[in-house]
Amino acid sequence: MTATIINQRSSSETIIRVPQRKIEALVGGVLMNTVGKAAQKHILNKSKLVAKEIHLPKCGYTMYYHEREAVNEPNQDVHNHPTIIFFHGLSMRSEELAGFIKSLDIPPHIRILCPEQMGHGRDIDNRLRTDPDNYTMPTHQRMLESTSEFLDVVKCSSNTNAFGISLGGAVCYYIQNHRPDIIQRAILVSPAILCCVDKDLVNGIRDGTSNFFCLKSRQDAKLLMRDLSTGRDDDTRKKKDPVPKFFLETVYREARKKSPEGHFRELLLHLLEPTDEYAAAKDVDTESHRLVIWPEKDRIINYEEGKQFFQVSSSDNKDGGLISKSANTEFECVADCGHVFHSDGRGILFDIIRPRVKEYLLNFKGY
Repeated sequence: MTATIINQRSSSETIIRVPQRKIEALVGGVLMNTVGKAAQKHILNKSKLVAKEIHLPKCGYTMYYHEREAVNEPNQDVHNHPTIIFFHGLSMRSEELAGFIKSLDIPPHIRILCPEQMGHGRDIDNRLRTDPDNYTMPTHQRMLESTSEFLDVVKCSSNTNAFGISLGGAVCYYIQNHRPDIIQRAILVSPAILCCVDKDLVNGIRDGTSNFFCLKSRQDAKLLMRDLSTGRDDDTRKKKDPVPKFFLETVYREARKKSPEGHFRELLLHLLEPTDEYAAAKDVDTESHRLVIWPEKDRIINYEEGKQFFQVSSSDNKDGGLISKSANTEFECVADCGHVFHSDGRGILFDIIRPRVKEYLLNFKGY
């Protein structure tokens, strides 16, 4: 006869922890799947964005996107009507920008386009999940070529402004350089240009010590939220965790549903591989009109690296503003803010930048 000694403390902790996480997942899940999804559906309807798809014959690719068609005004040149194109960030779906777009109160005569990048959203749903053996990870060049052809196939006018955040900011930067015949003005928010991505984050993704957007546990979800604020090691902010703890289990579980395990890590590893065309250490497009917005304490896309890339220095004016060597580049900093969350624990980046984005983005030809 053998006897097994039970560690009472560890056993009770296990008994408590598992139900607690189930309860947290249940509570967070109910909020996300009822209130959250209902609100998202309501916002999408209010934004008038409609899900569409279009085949790109040169690339041999079907691009998924959302569009709000323009309500043409009397005597308006329909071939040159103003258009705004939005580029989403890593792991996002195009419809997830609907709330921000709706908050900008864009006039109805302006067309809105939100293409979904390769490796995201319906590309995952309709290609990766259905035929994983034949799925090919996108490259920078492939994303640029497909986005460029998309602009032609949907007949995007030459009177177009663009907005991109994070990964979408990098796409926006390169497509404006590649298609100056279409993109007239652009807003880049923390653009994930290769040399600007935080070096510690890159090393962590490569050596497997960081599960950034590749969550394997609730602890990963907690650290991700902290990194999207002013960093996991920042003890000065008011709230160490920018989201309620009971949401973390739901964030983790929803992330697991969003894509097959390991997808976003593999995608990141592909996109972090430098190539000659995308490895420049400073701005290769000094003529384009653009506004660059960068959170000062961004731990994902490094603020100081961004200043170096756009050759930014403090101006001689008393306001202590920033100035770029590129004459048509405006560079602005969001103080005490991370990639998504402000250090005060209340504000998020989209809310903070909204007035400035609206002011710049709605200024079309004639600026």
